[in-house]
Amino acid sequence: MTQYIAKRLLLMIVTLFGITVITFAVTRLTPGEPSPVSQSPSASSQGGYDSQLEQNRRNLGLDRPLIANLDFEDREWKARQALADFCRPAPFWQKSAERNLRMVSTIAFGPALERIDALLAAEGAVDHDLEPTTDSDRVIDADDCVTRIVDLLPTLAQHRPAETANLSRDGKIAFWREWFEANEGEFADERVDAAVEAYLEGEGGIAPVLRKGGYAVPGLMRANESGDSARQLRANDALSGLTGFSYLGSSGDWEKERAGVVQRWNSFYNRDRVRFTDYGPVGDFLNIFRNTQFGIWFGQVVRLDFGESYKYNRSVNALILDRLPITFMLSVLSIFFAYLISIPLGILSAIRRYRPDDKVITLLLFVLYSLPTFWVGQMLLLTLTGGPTPWPGHEWPELFPTRGVNSEGLDWLTGDPRAVIDLLWHLVLPTLCITYGSLAFISRQMRSAMLETLNEDYIRTAYAKGLGNTATILRHALRNSLIPIVTISAGLLPDLIAGSIVVESIFNIPGMGLLAFEAILNRDYPVINAILFFSAALTLVGILLADLSYAVIDPRIGYE
Repeated sequence: MTQYIAKRLLLMIVTLFGITVITFAVTRLTPGEPSPVSQSPSASSQGGYDSQLEQNRRNLGLDRPLIANLDFEDREWKARQALADFCRPAPFWQKSAERNLRMVSTIAFGPALERIDALLAAEGAVDHDLEPTTDSDRVIDADDCVTRIVDLLPTLAQHRPAETANLSRDGKIAFWREWFEANEGEFADERVDAAVEAYLEGEGGIAPVLRKGGYAVPGLMRANESGDSARQLRANDALSGLTGFSYLGSSGDWEKERAGVVQRWNSFYNRDRVRFTDYGPVGDFLNIFRNTQFGIWFGQVVRLDFGESYKYNRSVNALILDRLPITFMLSVLSIFFAYLISIPLGILSAIRRYRPDDKVITLLLFVLYSLPTFWVGQMLLLTLTGGPTPWPGHEWPELFPTRGVNSEGLDWLTGDPRAVIDLLWHLVLPTLCITYGSLAFISRQMRSAMLETLNEDYIRTAYAKGLGNTATILRHALRNSLIPIVTISAGLLPDLIAGSIVVESIFNIPGMGLLAFEAILNRDYPVINAILFFSAALTLVGILLADLSYAVIDPRIGYE
Protein backbone atom coordinates (compact mmCIF):
# COMPACT_ATOMS: atom_id res chain seq x y z
CA MET A 1 0.00 0.00 0.00
CA THR A 2 2.90 2.37 0.74
CA GLN A 3 4.14 2.06 -2.84
CA TYR A 4 0.63 2.67 -4.15
CA ILE A 5 0.25 5.84 -2.06
CA ALA A 6 3.67 7.10 -3.18
CA LYS A 7 2.73 6.62 -6.85
CA ARG A 8 -0.57 8.37 -6.36
CA LEU A 9 1.08 11.33 -4.62
CA LEU A 10 3.59 11.72 -7.45
CA LEU A 11 0.76 11.53 -9.96
CA MET A 12 -1.11 14.11 -7.88
CA ILE A 13 1.81 16.57 -8.22
CA VAL A 14 1.82 16.15 -12.00
CA THR A 15 -1.97 16.54 -12.12
CA LEU A 16 -1.87 19.69 -10.02
CA PHE A 17 0.74 21.19 -12.34
CA GLY A 18 -1.59 20.51 -15.26
CA ILE A 19 -4.42 22.12 -13.34
CA THR A 20 -2.34 25.26 -12.70
CA VAL A 21 -1.69 25.51 -16.44
CA ILE A 22 -5.38 25.07 -17.25
CA THR A 23 -6.63 27.58 -14.66
CA PHE A 24 -4.04 30.11 -15.84
CA ALA A 25 -5.03 29.60 -19.47
CA VAL A 26 -8.75 29.88 -18.71
CA THR A 27 -8.39 33.16 -16.80
CA ARG A 28 -5.86 34.76 -19.16
CA LEU A 29 -7.01 33.65 -22.59
CA THR A 30 -10.73 34.32 -22.23
CA PRO A 31 -11.85 37.73 -23.55
CA GLY A 32 -11.59 40.65 -21.15
CA GLU A 33 -9.47 41.31 -18.08
CA PRO A 34 -9.73 43.09 -14.68
CA SER A 35 -8.13 46.35 -15.82
CA PRO A 36 -11.40 47.98 -17.02
CA VAL A 37 -13.26 46.57 -14.00
CA SER A 38 -10.89 48.39 -11.64
CA GLN A 39 -11.00 51.58 -13.72
CA SER A 40 -11.46 54.75 -11.71
CA PRO A 41 -14.59 56.80 -12.56
CA SER A 42 -12.38 59.92 -12.59
CA ALA A 43 -9.98 58.48 -15.19
CA SER A 44 -10.77 61.16 -17.75
CA SER A 45 -10.04 64.02 -15.36
CA GLN A 46 -6.79 62.40 -14.24
CA GLY A 47 -5.21 61.82 -17.60
CA GLY A 48 -7.38 59.71 -19.82
CA TYR A 49 -8.99 56.31 -19.85
CA ASP A 50 -6.28 54.59 -21.88
CA SER A 51 -3.45 55.84 -19.69
CA GLN A 52 -5.08 54.74 -16.46
CA LEU A 53 -5.98 51.43 -18.08
CA GLU A 54 -2.27 50.95 -18.79
CA GLN A 55 -1.47 51.79 -15.17
CA ASN A 56 -4.04 49.27 -13.93
CA ARG A 57 -2.54 46.58 -16.16
CA ARG A 58 0.89 47.29 -14.72
CA ASN A 59 -0.35 47.29 -11.13
CA LEU A 60 -2.06 43.94 -11.70
CA GLY A 61 0.99 42.46 -13.45
CA LEU A 62 -0.95 42.05 -16.71
CA ASP A 63 1.60 44.06 -18.70
CA ARG A 64 4.09 41.20 -18.46
CA PRO A 65 4.31 38.55 -21.21
CA LEU A 66 2.38 35.32 -20.62
CA ILE A 67 5.24 32.80 -20.64
CA ALA A 68 8.51 34.43 -21.82
CA ASN A 69 9.93 37.82 -20.77
CA LEU A 70 13.00 39.06 -22.64
CA ASP A 71 13.13 42.52 -21.00
CA PHE A 72 15.64 41.36 -18.33
CA GLU A 73 14.03 43.47 -15.63
CA ASP A 74 15.93 44.23 -12.44
CA ARG A 75 15.97 46.98 -9.81
CA GLU A 76 17.63 49.59 -12.06
CA TRP A 77 15.35 48.72 -14.99
CA LYS A 78 12.31 49.28 -12.75
CA ALA A 79 13.80 52.53 -11.43
CA ARG A 80 14.28 53.82 -14.97
CA GLN A 81 10.71 52.85 -15.79
CA ALA A 82 9.44 54.78 -12.74
CA LEU A 83 11.53 57.82 -13.74
CA ALA A 84 10.04 57.72 -17.23
CA ASP A 85 6.55 57.60 -15.70
CA PHE A 86 7.50 60.49 -13.42
CA CYS A 87 7.97 62.62 -16.53
CA ARG A 88 4.56 61.85 -18.04
CA PRO A 89 2.08 64.73 -18.28
CA ALA A 90 -0.73 62.89 -16.44
CA PRO A 91 -0.74 63.66 -12.67
CA PHE A 92 -1.71 60.15 -11.64
CA TRP A 93 1.35 58.76 -13.47
CA GLN A 94 3.57 61.24 -11.64
CA LYS A 95 2.09 60.38 -8.24
CA SER A 96 2.33 56.64 -8.85
CA ALA A 97 5.93 56.94 -10.05
CA GLU A 98 6.87 59.12 -7.09
CA ARG A 99 5.52 56.50 -4.67
CA ASN A 100 7.58 53.83 -6.40
CA LEU A 101 10.70 56.01 -6.41
CA ARG A 102 10.33 56.84 -2.72
CA MET A 103 9.92 53.14 -1.97
CA VAL A 104 13.19 52.12 -3.62
CA SER A 105 14.91 55.47 -2.79
CA THR A 106 18.70 54.97 -3.09
CA ILE A 107 18.34 52.37 -5.86
CA ALA A 108 16.85 55.06 -8.11
CA PHE A 109 19.53 57.70 -7.36
CA GLY A 110 22.01 56.68 -10.08
CA PRO A 111 19.29 56.23 -12.73
CA ALA A 112 17.86 59.64 -11.69
CA LEU A 113 21.17 61.35 -12.52
CA GLU A 114 21.24 59.50 -15.84
CA ARG A 115 17.69 60.64 -16.56
CA ILE A 116 18.62 64.26 -15.80
CA ASP A 117 21.50 64.07 -18.31
CA ALA A 118 19.21 62.55 -20.95
CA LEU A 119 16.53 65.21 -20.39
CA LEU A 120 19.06 68.04 -20.61
CA ALA A 121 20.34 66.61 -23.90
CA ALA A 122 16.86 66.11 -25.40
CA GLU A 123 15.97 68.31 -28.36
CA GLY A 124 12.55 69.06 -29.76
CA ALA A 125 9.27 67.46 -28.70
CA VAL A 126 9.78 64.10 -26.97
CA ASP A 127 7.61 61.72 -24.98
CA HIS A 128 8.38 60.18 -21.57
CA ASP A 129 10.64 57.59 -23.23
CA LEU A 130 12.56 60.51 -24.80
CA GLU A 131 11.43 59.47 -28.27
CA PRO A 132 10.44 62.19 -30.77
CA THR A 133 6.69 62.63 -30.96
CA THR A 134 4.12 64.86 -32.62
CA ASP A 135 1.28 63.79 -30.32
CA SER A 136 0.48 66.79 -28.13
CA ASP A 137 -0.93 64.54 -25.40
CA ARG A 138 2.39 62.69 -25.09
CA VAL A 139 4.81 65.59 -25.25
CA ILE A 140 6.59 66.19 -21.93
CA ASP A 141 8.06 69.34 -20.45
CA ALA A 142 11.69 68.21 -20.14
CA ASP A 143 12.79 71.29 -18.16
CA ASP A 144 9.98 70.85 -15.61
CA CYS A 145 10.79 67.16 -15.30
CA VAL A 146 14.45 67.94 -14.55
CA THR A 147 13.36 70.35 -11.82
CA ARG A 148 11.04 67.81 -10.22
CA ILE A 149 13.67 65.07 -10.30
CA VAL A 150 16.23 67.41 -8.70
CA ASP A 151 13.75 68.25 -5.96
CA LEU A 152 13.27 64.50 -5.37
CA LEU A 153 17.01 63.72 -5.10
CA PRO A 154 17.27 64.35 -1.31
CA THR A 155 14.48 61.82 -0.73
CA LEU A 156 16.18 59.27 -2.98
CA ALA A 157 19.51 59.82 -1.24
CA GLN A 158 17.96 59.58 2.25
CA HIS A 159 20.03 62.69 2.97
CA ARG A 160 19.01 66.38 3.24
CA PRO A 161 22.12 68.57 3.47
CA ALA A 162 21.56 72.18 4.53
CA GLU A 163 24.19 73.50 2.11
CA THR A 164 21.97 72.82 -0.92
CA ALA A 165 19.22 75.18 0.24
CA ASN A 166 20.56 78.26 -1.57
CA LEU A 167 22.03 76.54 -4.62
CA SER A 168 20.65 76.95 -8.12
CA ARG A 169 19.30 73.96 -9.95
CA ASP A 170 22.57 73.44 -11.78
CA GLY A 171 24.42 73.84 -8.50
CA LYS A 172 22.23 71.16 -6.88
CA ILE A 173 22.85 68.80 -9.79
CA ALA A 174 26.61 69.30 -9.48
CA PHE A 175 26.45 68.81 -5.69
CA TRP A 176 24.51 65.55 -5.97
CA ARG A 177 26.88 64.21 -8.64
CA GLU A 178 29.82 64.76 -6.31
CA TRP A 179 27.91 63.30 -3.37
CA PHE A 180 27.00 60.15 -5.34
CA GLU A 181 30.56 59.62 -6.54
CA ALA A 182 31.80 59.93 -2.96
CA ASN A 183 29.14 57.67 -1.43
CA GLU A 184 28.44 55.11 -4.16
CA GLY A 185 30.59 52.55 -2.36
CA GLU A 186 28.28 52.72 0.69
CA PHE A 187 25.62 50.92 -1.35
CA ALA A 188 27.79 47.91 -2.16
CA ASP A 189 26.20 44.63 -1.09
CA GLU A 190 28.75 43.81 1.63
CA ARG A 191 28.38 47.21 3.33
CA VAL A 192 24.59 47.10 3.14
CA ASP A 193 24.52 43.55 4.55
CA ALA A 194 26.88 44.55 7.38
CA ALA A 195 24.68 47.50 8.39
CA VAL A 196 21.52 45.37 8.25
CA GLU A 197 23.08 42.55 10.28
CA ALA A 198 24.37 44.94 12.95
CA TYR A 199 20.91 46.46 13.29
CA LEU A 200 19.17 43.08 13.46
CA GLU A 201 21.55 41.90 16.18
CA GLY A 202 20.86 45.04 18.23
CA GLU A 203 24.42 46.36 17.78
CA GLY A 204 23.44 49.37 15.69
CA GLY A 205 20.56 51.79 15.31
CA ILE A 206 17.99 51.91 12.57
CA ALA A 207 19.37 55.11 10.98
CA PRO A 208 22.28 53.43 9.09
CA VAL A 209 19.82 50.93 7.61
CA LEU A 210 17.40 53.64 6.53
CA ARG A 211 20.28 55.49 4.83
CA LYS A 212 20.86 52.42 2.66
CA GLY A 213 17.33 52.79 1.36
CA GLY A 214 16.00 50.17 -1.02
CA TYR A 215 19.32 48.32 -1.06
CA ALA A 216 18.58 47.14 2.51
CA VAL A 217 15.20 45.55 1.72
CA PRO A 218 16.47 42.09 0.55
CA GLY A 219 18.57 41.64 3.74
CA LEU A 220 15.63 42.67 5.92
CA MET A 221 13.35 40.24 4.10
CA ARG A 222 15.79 37.40 4.76
CA ALA A 223 15.56 38.24 8.47
CA ASN A 224 11.78 38.45 8.17
CA GLU A 225 11.77 34.82 7.03
CA SER A 226 14.19 33.62 9.75
CA GLY A 227 11.57 32.71 12.37
CA ASP A 228 13.40 34.71 15.08
CA SER A 229 10.76 36.95 16.68
CA ALA A 230 13.18 39.72 17.76
CA ARG A 231 14.85 39.91 14.33
CA GLN A 232 11.47 39.87 12.61
CA LEU A 233 10.24 42.80 14.73
CA ARG A 234 13.35 44.84 13.92
CA ALA A 235 12.99 43.94 10.25
CA ASN A 236 9.33 45.00 10.34
CA ASP A 237 10.22 48.40 11.81
CA ALA A 238 12.93 49.04 9.21
CA LEU A 239 10.79 47.85 6.30
CA SER A 240 7.95 50.13 7.39
CA GLY A 241 10.36 53.08 7.49
CA LEU A 242 11.80 52.28 4.07
CA THR A 243 8.64 51.43 2.11
CA GLY A 244 6.02 53.53 3.86
CA PHE A 245 3.84 50.47 4.51
CA SER A 246 2.77 49.51 8.01
CA TYR A 247 1.15 46.15 8.71
CA LEU A 248 1.36 46.20 12.52
CA GLY A 249 -1.41 47.76 14.63
CA SER A 250 0.85 48.69 17.55
CA SER A 251 4.15 47.48 18.94
CA GLY A 252 2.36 45.84 21.87
CA ASP A 253 0.48 43.56 19.47
CA TRP A 254 3.60 42.09 17.85
CA GLU A 255 3.38 38.53 19.19
CA LYS A 256 -0.34 38.43 18.47
CA GLU A 257 -0.03 39.80 14.93
CA ARG A 258 3.41 38.50 13.99
CA ALA A 259 2.28 35.69 11.67
CA GLY A 260 -0.05 37.98 9.72
CA VAL A 261 2.52 40.78 9.49
CA VAL A 262 5.25 38.41 8.26
CA GLN A 263 2.87 36.93 5.70
CA ARG A 264 1.94 40.38 4.38
CA TRP A 265 5.60 41.39 4.09
CA ASN A 266 6.29 38.18 2.20
CA SER A 267 3.38 38.91 -0.16
CA PHE A 268 4.68 42.44 -0.69
CA TYR A 269 8.20 41.23 -1.44
CA ASN A 270 7.07 38.41 -3.73
CA ARG A 271 5.08 40.96 -5.68
CA ASP A 272 7.76 43.69 -5.81
CA ARG A 273 10.98 41.67 -5.49
CA VAL A 274 12.16 42.87 -8.89
CA ARG A 275 12.29 46.47 -7.60
CA PHE A 276 14.99 45.56 -5.05
CA THR A 277 16.99 42.80 -6.75
CA ASP A 278 20.02 42.72 -9.02
CA TYR A 279 19.70 39.24 -10.49
CA GLY A 280 22.91 38.79 -12.45
CA PRO A 281 23.26 36.61 -15.59
CA VAL A 282 21.78 33.44 -14.06
CA GLY A 283 18.87 35.30 -12.48
CA ASP A 284 18.19 37.17 -15.73
CA PHE A 285 18.00 33.86 -17.59
CA LEU A 286 15.59 32.39 -15.02
CA ASN A 287 13.47 35.54 -15.16
CA ILE A 288 12.79 34.88 -18.83
CA PHE A 289 10.29 32.33 -17.51
CA ARG A 290 9.88 33.45 -13.90
CA ASN A 291 9.07 37.14 -14.45
CA THR A 292 5.98 36.40 -16.54
CA GLN A 293 2.31 36.15 -15.74
CA PHE A 294 2.49 32.36 -15.59
CA GLY A 295 5.78 32.39 -13.69
CA ILE A 296 4.33 34.65 -11.01
CA TRP A 297 1.16 32.54 -10.76
CA PHE A 298 3.11 29.26 -10.56
CA GLY A 299 5.43 30.73 -7.92
CA GLN A 300 2.40 31.65 -5.84
CA VAL A 301 1.08 28.09 -6.14
CA VAL A 302 4.39 26.61 -4.99
CA ARG A 303 4.46 28.94 -1.96
CA LEU A 304 0.68 28.61 -1.39
CA ASP A 305 0.61 32.40 -1.29
CA PHE A 306 -1.82 33.59 -3.94
CA GLY A 307 -1.09 37.30 -3.69
CA GLU A 308 -3.69 40.00 -3.11
CA SER A 309 -7.26 40.23 -4.30
CA TYR A 310 -7.80 42.84 -7.02
CA LYS A 311 -11.18 43.76 -5.56
CA TYR A 312 -10.50 43.77 -1.81
CA ASN A 313 -6.77 44.69 -1.81
CA ARG A 314 -6.25 42.00 0.81
CA SER A 315 -4.27 38.80 0.92
CA VAL A 316 -6.16 36.02 -0.85
CA ASN A 317 -5.17 33.58 1.90
CA ALA A 318 -6.60 35.94 4.53
CA LEU A 319 -9.84 36.30 2.54
CA ILE A 320 -10.22 32.53 2.29
CA LEU A 321 -9.52 32.05 5.99
CA ASP A 322 -12.20 34.65 6.78
CA ARG A 323 -14.83 33.03 4.56
CA LEU A 324 -13.95 29.36 5.08
CA PRO A 325 -15.45 28.76 8.59
CA ILE A 326 -19.01 29.61 7.50
CA THR A 327 -18.82 27.51 4.35
CA PHE A 328 -17.18 24.64 6.24
CA MET A 329 -19.90 24.69 8.90
CA LEU A 330 -22.70 24.85 6.31
CA SER A 331 -21.16 22.00 4.29
CA VAL A 332 -20.61 19.78 7.35
CA LEU A 333 -24.22 20.23 8.43
CA SER A 334 -25.46 19.43 4.93
CA ILE A 335 -23.25 16.34 4.55
CA PHE A 336 -24.15 15.07 8.01
CA PHE A 337 -27.91 15.29 7.48
CA ALA A 338 -27.71 14.03 3.88
CA TYR A 339 -25.92 10.82 4.85
CA LEU A 340 -27.82 10.42 8.12
CA ILE A 341 -31.13 10.37 6.27
CA SER A 342 -30.24 8.96 2.87
CA ILE A 343 -28.45 5.75 3.93
CA PRO A 344 -31.32 4.44 6.14
CA LEU A 345 -33.81 5.63 3.52
CA GLY A 346 -31.95 3.77 0.78
CA ILE A 347 -31.81 0.60 2.89
CA LEU A 348 -35.53 0.85 3.65
CA SER A 349 -36.37 1.32 -0.04
CA ALA A 350 -34.26 -1.71 -0.99
CA ILE A 351 -35.85 -3.95 1.66
CA ARG A 352 -39.36 -2.74 0.74
CA ARG A 353 -38.72 -2.74 -3.01
CA TYR A 354 -41.70 -2.45 -5.33
CA ARG A 355 -44.09 -2.01 -2.41
CA PRO A 356 -46.28 1.09 -2.06
CA ASP A 357 -44.03 2.77 0.49
CA ASP A 358 -40.99 2.25 -1.78
CA LYS A 359 -42.86 3.77 -4.69
CA VAL A 360 -43.92 6.77 -2.62
CA ILE A 361 -40.34 7.34 -1.40
CA THR A 362 -39.01 7.00 -4.97
CA LEU A 363 -41.54 9.52 -6.30
CA LEU A 364 -40.83 12.05 -3.56
CA LEU A 365 -37.07 11.75 -4.01
CA PHE A 366 -37.28 12.19 -7.78
CA VAL A 367 -39.43 15.29 -7.28
CA LEU A 368 -36.90 16.70 -4.81
CA TYR A 369 -33.99 15.95 -7.12
CA SER A 370 -35.71 17.73 -10.02
CA LEU A 371 -36.39 20.96 -8.13
CA PRO A 372 -33.81 23.69 -8.95
CA THR A 373 -31.97 25.04 -5.92
CA PHE A 374 -32.52 28.70 -6.77
CA TRP A 375 -36.31 28.15 -6.95
CA VAL A 376 -36.44 26.23 -3.65
CA GLY A 377 -34.36 28.93 -1.96
CA GLN A 378 -36.66 31.68 -3.20
CA MET A 379 -39.77 29.74 -2.13
CA LEU A 380 -38.33 29.18 1.36
CA LEU A 381 -37.56 32.88 1.66
CA LEU A 382 -41.03 33.79 0.48
CA THR A 383 -43.04 31.43 2.71
CA LEU A 384 -40.98 31.03 5.89
CA THR A 385 -39.43 34.44 6.54
CA GLY A 386 -42.49 36.68 6.62
CA GLY A 387 -43.80 38.95 3.94
CA PRO A 388 -47.08 39.44 2.07
CA THR A 389 -49.07 36.54 0.66
CA PRO A 390 -51.18 36.60 -2.53
CA TRP A 391 -54.19 37.02 -0.26
CA PRO A 392 -54.78 40.61 0.89
CA GLY A 393 -54.39 41.19 4.60
CA HIS A 394 -52.39 38.02 5.22
CA GLU A 395 -48.66 37.45 5.67
CA TRP A 396 -46.49 34.36 5.68
CA PRO A 397 -45.18 33.28 9.09
CA GLU A 398 -41.78 34.72 10.03
CA LEU A 399 -40.14 31.51 11.23
CA PHE A 400 -36.55 32.04 10.02
CA PRO A 401 -34.24 35.00 9.32
CA THR A 402 -33.85 36.06 5.72
CA ARG A 403 -30.18 36.98 5.27
CA GLY A 404 -26.68 36.64 6.69
CA VAL A 405 -25.40 34.45 9.51
CA ASN A 406 -26.18 36.51 12.61
CA SER A 407 -28.80 38.94 13.80
CA GLU A 408 -27.83 42.54 14.45
CA GLY A 409 -25.70 42.94 17.54
CA LEU A 410 -24.56 39.30 17.60
CA ASP A 411 -21.30 37.85 16.29
CA TRP A 412 -20.69 34.11 16.53
CA LEU A 413 -16.91 34.66 16.39
CA THR A 414 -17.05 36.07 19.92
CA GLY A 415 -18.15 32.66 21.21
CA ASP A 416 -21.32 34.08 22.77
CA PRO A 417 -23.74 31.09 23.11
CA ARG A 418 -26.65 33.26 21.99
CA ALA A 419 -24.76 34.21 18.84
CA VAL A 420 -23.86 30.57 18.10
CA ILE A 421 -27.50 29.49 18.48
CA ASP A 422 -28.54 32.43 16.31
CA LEU A 423 -25.97 31.35 13.71
CA LEU A 424 -27.38 27.81 13.61
CA TRP A 425 -30.89 29.22 13.23
CA HIS A 426 -29.71 31.34 10.29
CA LEU A 427 -28.21 28.23 8.66
CA VAL A 428 -31.40 26.12 8.76
CA LEU A 429 -32.80 27.23 5.40
CA PRO A 430 -29.44 27.28 3.54
CA THR A 431 -28.66 23.80 4.89
CA LEU A 432 -32.04 22.55 3.71
CA CYS A 433 -31.41 23.97 0.22
CA ILE A 434 -28.01 22.31 -0.08
CA THR A 435 -29.10 19.00 1.44
CA TYR A 436 -32.26 17.95 -0.36
CA GLY A 437 -30.65 17.30 -3.76
CA SER A 438 -27.75 15.24 -2.45
CA LEU A 439 -30.12 13.38 -0.11
CA ALA A 440 -32.19 12.21 -3.08
CA PHE A 441 -29.13 11.18 -5.10
CA ILE A 442 -27.31 9.32 -2.29
CA SER A 443 -30.43 7.42 -1.21
CA ARG A 444 -31.00 6.19 -4.79
CA GLN A 445 -27.38 5.05 -4.99
CA MET A 446 -27.71 3.28 -1.64
CA ARG A 447 -30.92 1.55 -2.76
CA SER A 448 -29.32 0.32 -6.00
CA ALA A 449 -26.21 -0.97 -4.23
CA MET A 450 -28.27 -2.69 -1.54
CA LEU A 451 -30.55 -4.37 -4.10
CA GLU A 452 -27.53 -5.73 -5.95
CA THR A 453 -26.00 -7.03 -2.71
CA LEU A 454 -29.23 -8.67 -1.53
CA ASN A 455 -29.20 -10.83 -4.66
CA GLU A 456 -25.75 -12.26 -3.89
CA ASP A 457 -25.36 -15.95 -2.98
CA TYR A 458 -23.80 -15.28 0.43
CA ILE A 459 -26.90 -13.28 1.47
CA ARG A 460 -29.16 -16.20 0.54
CA THR A 461 -26.80 -18.51 2.46
CA ALA A 462 -27.05 -16.27 5.54
CA TYR A 463 -30.84 -16.45 5.39
CA ALA A 464 -30.70 -20.21 4.85
CA LYS A 465 -28.61 -20.64 7.99
CA GLY A 466 -31.35 -18.92 9.96
CA LEU A 467 -29.68 -15.51 10.41
CA GLY A 468 -32.32 -12.86 11.09
CA ASN A 469 -33.20 -10.15 8.58
CA THR A 470 -31.74 -7.30 10.64
CA ALA A 471 -28.47 -9.12 11.32
CA THR A 472 -28.08 -10.10 7.65
CA ILE A 473 -28.65 -6.55 6.48
CA LEU A 474 -26.37 -4.84 9.01
CA ARG A 475 -23.57 -7.43 9.19
CA HIS A 476 -23.26 -8.53 5.58
CA ALA A 477 -25.28 -6.53 3.09
CA LEU A 478 -24.65 -3.02 4.42
CA ARG A 479 -20.87 -3.18 4.46
CA ASN A 480 -20.62 -4.47 0.91
CA SER A 481 -23.16 -1.90 -0.30
CA LEU A 482 -21.10 1.02 0.88
CA ILE A 483 -18.51 0.97 -1.92
CA PRO A 484 -20.62 3.19 -4.27
CA ILE A 485 -21.30 5.53 -1.35
CA VAL A 486 -17.57 5.79 -0.63
CA THR A 487 -16.97 6.59 -4.30
CA ILE A 488 -19.50 9.41 -4.11
CA SER A 489 -17.88 10.73 -0.93
CA ALA A 490 -14.65 11.48 -2.84
CA GLY A 491 -16.20 14.84 -3.69
CA LEU A 492 -16.90 15.79 -0.08
CA LEU A 493 -13.54 17.47 0.61
CA PRO A 494 -13.81 20.09 -2.17
CA ASP A 495 -17.43 20.66 -1.16
CA LEU A 496 -16.22 21.64 2.30
CA ILE A 497 -14.40 24.71 0.92
CA ALA A 498 -16.09 25.40 -2.41
CA GLY A 499 -19.50 26.12 -0.90
CA SER A 500 -22.63 26.74 -2.93
CA ILE A 501 -22.61 29.83 -5.13
CA VAL A 502 -26.40 29.77 -5.61
CA VAL A 503 -27.36 29.21 -1.97
CA GLU A 504 -24.83 31.65 -0.51
CA SER A 505 -25.89 34.31 -3.02
CA ILE A 506 -29.62 33.84 -2.29
CA PHE A 507 -29.17 33.96 1.49
CA ASN A 508 -26.31 36.50 1.40
CA ILE A 509 -23.97 34.21 3.35
CA PRO A 510 -20.38 35.53 3.36
CA GLY A 511 -18.81 32.18 2.49
CA MET A 512 -16.56 30.70 -0.17
CA GLY A 513 -19.37 30.32 -2.71
CA LEU A 514 -20.24 34.03 -2.59
CA LEU A 515 -16.53 34.91 -2.67
CA ALA A 516 -16.08 32.81 -5.83
CA PHE A 517 -19.15 34.39 -7.44
CA GLU A 518 -17.91 37.93 -6.73
CA ALA A 519 -14.42 37.01 -7.96
CA ILE A 520 -15.82 35.78 -11.27
CA LEU A 521 -17.90 38.94 -11.74
CA ASN A 522 -14.89 41.16 -10.98
CA ARG A 523 -12.33 38.99 -12.82
CA ASP A 524 -10.41 38.73 -9.58
CA TYR A 525 -7.79 36.33 -10.93
CA PRO A 526 -5.90 35.61 -7.68
CA VAL A 527 -9.09 34.59 -5.85
CA ILE A 528 -10.38 32.52 -8.78
CA ASN A 529 -7.05 30.74 -9.17
CA ALA A 530 -6.76 30.02 -5.44
CA ILE A 531 -10.27 28.57 -5.13
CA LEU A 532 -9.85 26.43 -8.25
CA PHE A 533 -6.45 25.18 -7.08
CA PHE A 534 -7.61 24.24 -3.58
CA SER A 535 -10.77 22.62 -4.94
CA ALA A 536 -8.75 20.54 -7.39
CA ALA A 537 -6.18 19.56 -4.75
CA LEU A 538 -8.88 18.47 -2.32
CA THR A 539 -10.66 16.54 -5.07
CA LEU A 540 -7.49 14.54 -5.70
CA VAL A 541 -7.01 13.96 -1.97
CA GLY A 542 -10.65 12.88 -1.67
CA ILE A 543 -10.28 10.37 -4.52
CA LEU A 544 -7.15 8.95 -2.87
CA LEU A 545 -8.89 8.60 0.50
CA ALA A 546 -11.88 6.96 -1.17
CA ASP A 547 -9.60 4.44 -2.90
CA LEU A 548 -7.88 3.62 0.38
CA SER A 549 -11.26 3.19 2.09
CA TYR A 550 -12.21 0.37 -0.28
CA ALA A 551 -9.76 -1.98 1.45
CA VAL A 552 -11.27 -1.12 4.83
CA ILE A 553 -14.76 -1.98 3.60
CA ASP A 554 -13.72 -5.05 1.62
CA PRO A 555 -10.41 -6.68 2.69
CA ARG A 556 -10.34 -8.63 -0.59
CA ILE A 557 -9.40 -5.43 -2.42
CA GLY A 558 -5.62 -5.06 -2.78
CA TYR A 559 -3.27 -2.38 -4.14
CA GLU A 560 -0.54 -4.48 -5.75
